[in-house]
Amino acid sequence: MVAELTSFYNDLELSEVRVHRPSKFVFLCGGFISQDNRARAQNLRDYLYRVRGLSARYNVVLAELATQLYRDGGYTDLISFEEDIARIASVVLVIAESAGSLAELGAFTANETIQKSLRVVIREHFEQSESFVRFGPVERIRRARRANIAVYPWLTHSNGTLNVKSTQPHYREIVRFVHDHFAAVPASTSFEKLGEAQLFYIIYWIIHLSLAVSSTVLNSYVRQIVPSATDEAIWRKLYCMKLAGWVAQLAYSSEEYFWALNDSDPLEYVLRPGVVDRSSSFRRKLIVTAAMRKAERLPPYVVKEASKPRVARAP
Repeated sequence: MVAELTSFYNDLELSEVRVHRPSKFVFLCGGFISQDNRARAQNLRDYLYRVRGLSARYNVVLAELATQLYRDGGYTDLISFEEDIARIASVVLVIAESAGSLAELGAFTANETIQKSLRVVIREHFEQSESFVRFGPVERIRRARRANIAVYPWLTHSNGTLNVKSTQPHYREIVRFVHDHFAAVPASTSFEKLGEAQLFYIIYWIIHLSLAVSSTVLNSYVRQIVPSATDEAIWRKLYCMKLAGWVAQLAYSSEEYFWALNDSDPLEYVLRPGVVDRSSSFRRKLIVTAAMRKAERLPPYVVKEASKPRVARAP
């Protein structure tokens, strides 16, 4: 146990503490993305991501990568994973253009947690047709906030692949829709407004204070602050943060080690009135960090890997 960590956390006026995202990202859902960079665009999602390089504009987490691997995060069902990734994603973007993506849209709109960050680009054909799609998930999004859904009249060929020529006139507007919603998500929020995402940021803050930390020790640190947190819950949060590019994971010897990939502190500290030790937050952090380094001896190889240059948070 590192008493300095608990003491510092308990001295914070959490109602006034602001929390910064390590980075913003888009969780991109929809149709199949080809692995052949020379292939014609299969669908709008493939066109935006692979052909037009959406990932060069934004940090993009692909839904299929996550869904292939989500069991590694200890999730027993896919929706629980998607709820968690939605809690830290800036935007959950669904390109609704196929039976699979429309089914996914229906599940997302029925989930209150996912719906908060859900944004939809949909073919005019599906938006206007007299169907369950139009009067089910589409209507639900419209009633919640019309601006969260964008309709465009792109076409497909008889074989189901994207008609690129029909898409090109709308490309700038589609990108603007994505950009406007991505940019509108604040880089920081108050700790108390995080709701069910608080555990993510507590875990990340502890990792940030450590140069690196083993999963065993990390779990004990987290439970100093959140006694009810289970090893499984912590592991699931770590899995999502790894997908988002917030943390790195390294298996070494008999342990799993984690460290932050962003060099900026996620918290803006405000101490509670009446706190006896009103040292600067920088000094308090140094005390906690020193105690952590003393509590766990990190293998030299882990120290070397964790000490590699990290990015600074974008303003």
